[in-house]
Amino acid sequence: IFRRADKNDDGKLSLEEFQLFFADGVLSEKELEDLFDTIDSDNTNHVDTKELCDYFVDHMGDYEDVLASLETLNHSVLKAMGYTKKVYEGGSNVDQFVTRFLLKETATQIQSLLSSVESAVEAIEEQTSQIRQNHSKPSHGAAETWYGSPAPPYAANHKLMATEQGKSLPSVTQDSREEGLEAQISRLAELIGRLENKALWFDLQQRLSDDEGTNMHLQLVRQEMAVCPEQLSEFLDSLRQYLRGTAGARNCFHIAAVRLSDGCTFVIYEFWETEEEWKRHLQSPVCKAFRHVKVDTLSQPEALSRISVPAVWCTVGRD
Repeated sequence: IFRRADKNDDGKLSLEEFQLFFADGVLSEKELEDLFDTIDSDNTNHVDTKELCDYFVDHMGDYEDVLASLETLNHSVLKAMGYTKKVYEGGSNVDQFVTRFLLKETATQIQSLLSSVESAVEAIEEQTSQIRQNHSKPSHGAAETWYGSPAPPYAANHKLMATEQGKSLPSVTQDSREEGLEAQISRLAELIGRLENKALWFDLQQRLSDDEGTNMHLQLVRQEMAVCPEQLSEFLDSLRQYLRGTAGARNCFHIAAVRLSDGCTFVIYEFWETEEEWKRHLQSPVCKAFRHVKVDTLSQPEALSRISVPAVWCTVGRD
């Protein structure tokens, strides 16, 4: 926290740096200055690491155990990623399957935990939004800086983006240890996407090795949806469940979602083995549940299109 607030990296926080980082649109500039003076116990007109730690330790409560667990989790995830890279590059097909499963399960459970925290943040934001509107905007663009932090409110949205193909698995470096939990979750999701792409390629390559497989086609289904801004949270929760459920379908080779620049338009791409398998999927519980939510959350009917794609295209450039 101190490193993020210390913009000029001089090892201490000035009043201006303190206000820029901690302003939340509720505390006034004068209240933030009084808080700064309280934390500055030695009256040097700047706050050092010890003073900041001493203040927050007295107010952490149950968050002390939470943050300590996050530090341990961050280290464990980093080790697991190194293990995944090692096993997946040299393991058998079964080893790769188990590793893929464990990696997905880890990302799912972490994301579930993160969703609970995000829900609490959203509830607090709703309660304080009216207070924020009744305050004048703090100087130096403080509120904008606070809410424009590197960690977006819905980091999971970026995990829905389709990952680039043809790149090597990420390596573990010392700098990675300083990344936050949010960055580790994003890295997990990216790694899952790459492993899925690689698994898709292996599966297609095996089928195309047969004489009849050279004429194989996949059904590419594209859904474009415009979401009502006020229903965005509900839609995102349902979208995540749909992606997880569909990714586990036996004849769905791959599924990915992209959030467009307007923030409220989403495009889902699905690769199905046959048109019949996709139509059968439309009757599945996960598809029906998502369709029900779309009725309540979309601002206009979704645009759906399908095209038959030669499966051999998916192997181009994967040598």
